[in-house]
Amino acid sequence: MSSTPEPPKPTGENGSSQEHAEGGWPATIALLGKVGGIGWFVGASIALGTYGGYWLDKQFDTAPVLTISGLALGVATAFVGMVRLLGAIRRGR
Repeated sequence: MSSTPEPPKPTGENGSSQEHAEGGWPATIALLGKVGGIGWFVGASIALGTYGGYWLDKQFDTAPVLTISGLALGVATAFVGMVRLLGAIRRGR
C-alpha cells in the first residue's frame, strides 16, 4: 500500500490557495456590471461638469473660462470616484 502524493494546489498572487472556477459566470457578470458602472460614472461626471460650465458661461458671458473649469472639476470628480469604486471592487464589496 503505497500512497501517491497529492498534486499541488494552485496558488494566487498572494500565495493563498484558490480554486480555478471561483464564482464562475455570475461573478464575472457582476464584475463586468461594476466595471461598466465605473465607465458610466466617469463619462457622466465629465459630461455634466463640462455642460454645467458651458451653461454658466452662457449665463455670465465668460466663455470659455467656466467651461474649462467645469471640465477640470468633472475630470477630478471622475478620477476620485473611479479610484474609490475600484478600491471597493478590490476589497470585494
